[in-house]
Amino acid sequence: MPSYLQLERDGAAPLPEQIYRQLLGAIRSGHFGKAGRLPSSRALAAELEVSRNTVNAAYELLRAEGVVSVKAGAAPAILPGTGEPQKAVGVPPPATGKAPLLSTRGLALSANVRAAAYSRPDGLLQPGVPDEALFPRDLWARSLRRAARSVVGRQAVYDHFEGLPVLRQVLARYLAAERGVVAEEGQIIVTGSSQAALALIALSLAEPGETVWMEEPGYLGARAAFTAAGLTLRPLPVDSEGANPAALEAAVAEGREAPPRLIYLTPSHQYPTGVRMTLPRRLALLEAARRLGAVVVEDDYDSEFLWRGRPLAALQGLGQAGEVIYLATSAKSLLPGLRLAYMAVPGPLAGPLRLALRNLGALANVHAQAALADFIDAGHYRAHLRRIARSYEERCQMLVAALGRHLGPGAGIEPPTGGLQIALNLPAGTDDFALSRALAARGYSVPALSAYYLGPSVPGLLIGFGAVTPALAERFAGTLAGLLKDPAFAVSR
Repeated sequence: MPSYLQLERDGAAPLPEQIYRQLLGAIRSGHFGKAGRLPSSRALAAELEVSRNTVNAAYELLRAEGVVSVKAGAAPAILPGTGEPQKAVGVPPPATGKAPLLSTRGLALSANVRAAAYSRPDGLLQPGVPDEALFPRDLWARSLRRAARSVVGRQAVYDHFEGLPVLRQVLARYLAAERGVVAEEGQIIVTGSSQAALALIALSLAEPGETVWMEEPGYLGARAAFTAAGLTLRPLPVDSEGANPAALEAAVAEGREAPPRLIYLTPSHQYPTGVRMTLPRRLALLEAARRLGAVVVEDDYDSEFLWRGRPLAALQGLGQAGEVIYLATSAKSLLPGLRLAYMAVPGPLAGPLRLALRNLGALANVHAQAALADFIDAGHYRAHLRRIARSYEERCQMLVAALGRHLGPGAGIEPPTGGLQIALNLPAGTDDFALSRALAARGYSVPALSAYYLGPSVPGLLIGFGAVTPALAERFAGTLAGLLKDPAFAVSR
């Protein structure tokens, strides 16, 4: 048994938890060096005389914590910056005595997958954060007052846990007109957040160990939901046309990969790169899903903020056999604190998912639901989206211009077509984790782009511009330019 692992076969903590904690301690104490590799799951299982599934469960927890990347056929690689002594983030204290213990799934559910990306979660320029000042308070207050008077009787108690009928009717009409979504009222399910919807989908539609294809780089919230459900994540490469299923589909055909149960996509505005999936690629991916018997989870991220190019209809409307679940939220267009998201699900899944939602208890506030229905039906929502889209476009241009002035023409800036953040590519060999930590020390919440990869990564930063000002854009760009001149932020790759 390795010196850094001492298992208690009859101990209170499960073996995966023991392996996870002790490996995490060894990594953060520098035992494996700054960018080393852990033993393969097969080798470590043989050395510890445990099952390979036990080791794989521990490795999945380390990956969820943002400490290692796990790629099929290779030993887990320690991510840059995590092999240095530091305080563990998001790790519950070791179990002692008779204290309550988390299950393996509980450990995965409570793992802080955002810890590696966000050195500082409360600073400036955080991606995905809308400007609170743009929230239409007076109009929303009117809708909310009407909702407080109209939500009465059984709908104010325990009826309609899948969402108020008035909101589901309004959403069905709105999504058909604006996004090309083909769904009846009975197929609309309202949840408290998109994260709750992802957890519901993962727990209800896939068995532990089954495979989910995720965009590479991809959304950390989806990674958290799928990891907590015990699913096996496989990277789906993203290029200039969006997610490309060709390589993984070939691997399945050759028997090198298991077929996916779920395929998670952000096709309208890929997170975090901002790429829009082309129509040929959309059709190819839907065809792949049908051949493989997979369910596509379409997260319509930031589709409301398109300011360049023609809008493409939602992937769900192109489906032919109910292979797509459509997911959207009001978190970015209004405010995250409203806790409102919604799904359009295939007809046969509507009943079971409604009951599963009730059992999870991830329900949305009924007064907020009624207010949103009124807000959309009165035309306020469309007008609000037009207003904030113009504002966010101006702020994006402001940030891009400042970065261009300070970093030069070869800075690797690809201005997005919408959204609330920009992905800034950095020169190969840049330690974007260390750079993110340095920016956090100066007040910025700008995560490392490498944290969004499951396998080999491309260095960069993800910069939010939702609340940027001219002065803030100049200050940040100047700070970043100064840091990039420091050789301390280079790493051998």
